[in-house]
Amino acid sequence: MLIKYVFQNFRSFKNKTQLNMTAGRQSTLDENLIRKNNLRILPSSVIYGANASGKSNIIMSLALMREIVLQGSLKALSPDLNNLELYPFAHSSEQKPMLFELEFINKDSHFIYFFEVLTKSFDKDKRQIVAEQLWIKKNRTLIQIFERGLRQVEIKKDKKVLSIIQYDEKLLIEIENKINKNLDPTELFLTHAFKTVVSSEIADKVIDYFQNKLIVVSDFTLKKTNITFSTTDMPDKSFFAWNKTLDNFVKNADFGPQKVMFKSKKSNDEHSADMQLVSVYKYNNKEIIVPAELMESRGTLKLLDFAIPFESLFMEGGTFILDEFDASIHPELIKGILSLFNDPTVNKKEAQLIFTTHNPIYLNKKIFRRDQIKFVEKDKDTFESTIYSLADFGSTDVRNDHNYLINYFKGNYGAIPYIDFGKLLFSEAQEE
Repeated sequence: MLIKYVFQNFRSFKNKTQLNMTAGRQSTLDENLIRKNNLRILPSSVIYGANASGKSNIIMSLALMREIVLQGSLKALSPDLNNLELYPFAHSSEQKPMLFELEFINKDSHFIYFFEVLTKSFDKDKRQIVAEQLWIKKNRTLIQIFERGLRQVEIKKDKKVLSIIQYDEKLLIEIENKINKNLDPTELFLTHAFKTVVSSEIADKVIDYFQNKLIVVSDFTLKKTNITFSTTDMPDKSFFAWNKTLDNFVKNADFGPQKVMFKSKKSNDEHSADMQLVSVYKYNNKEIIVPAELMESRGTLKLLDFAIPFESLFMEGGTFILDEFDASIHPELIKGILSLFNDPTVNKKEAQLIFTTHNPIYLNKKIFRRDQIKFVEKDKDTFESTIYSLADFGSTDVRNDHNYLINYFKGNYGAIPYIDFGKLLFSEAQEE
């Protein structure tokens, strides 16, 4: 469960910025909140902003943080890490590190994990992790486990930490000295030395959240389904796999009489099979199998793509973050999905949904609390983006009897473009 995400010096975000999922004081829709460890957490949130305001940059920064944690190294050749030098705020001559910090709960443990990455323009050999910290919160007390700089790591040695990692202080000092002699500035301490030498149990809980509970999708289009079946599940021949949740999405959204299934494909890995999403139509009492992307609409494909992790979210919990989730999907379908996340009797595993949109229909006090509605705005002079919520406005600016949608279009909340296309065309014509 995501509590708070903090980042800095990433694309249009120059200063320290936070996406906070902690609920404010208001009592509206209080029954929808997730209650954990004496915290009141938002189950969902929507982010508004003009084109190029920076909404997508929030999603991209989280995706990059996740990728760095899973790779464990800045030398990895994944697409996100290949472009690492392009991500820091461009409109500044200062060379500052990118900062990523995530506060979350996973497997009943409360963590704050933080690191900073410094890059030099277009020089992949100069990448460095200049800071890294891990904290655990127990009984409302924050306990720092380790702190790492560019050249040195310090594992804390107070009684609380030694009890958590179950180490003798003298032995820990010896281990720390050996680690510092071989500290690699391009590798995360958490995923390497800390995991292998100090505490695999703690490291695995942190990494598990990034790997299995944090789903970040910046380009929400179904291109290739990353589903594999182990050889123990596979018959000798090609086969079809049917998913009940997927089927229910098709039927309840009234897409048509066709079935949607997964068809096995040959895989380079002899121990698994790649799966392709296909549509099954009946014609002259025969079943015709067609790749789904050739027959189904973009909206259908997006909704089906969402259905794949949807089941695990409500069975196991997790945080699903999507850029323009509702594009090509009817708002009523989105509202139906949101109602599941906002209903604690259904959302028993404390799943969360965060998405960006341009559709103002969700600016509705019956759907979202004020602190669930976020805005992103970019300053015209400094080109810096900022995040704020509807709850940040004073009680006189935003009241419960206000129509959020109308006030948004009036410009009362900002985060909306103002372009006079008439003047733009007229000036262009004069120049011609």
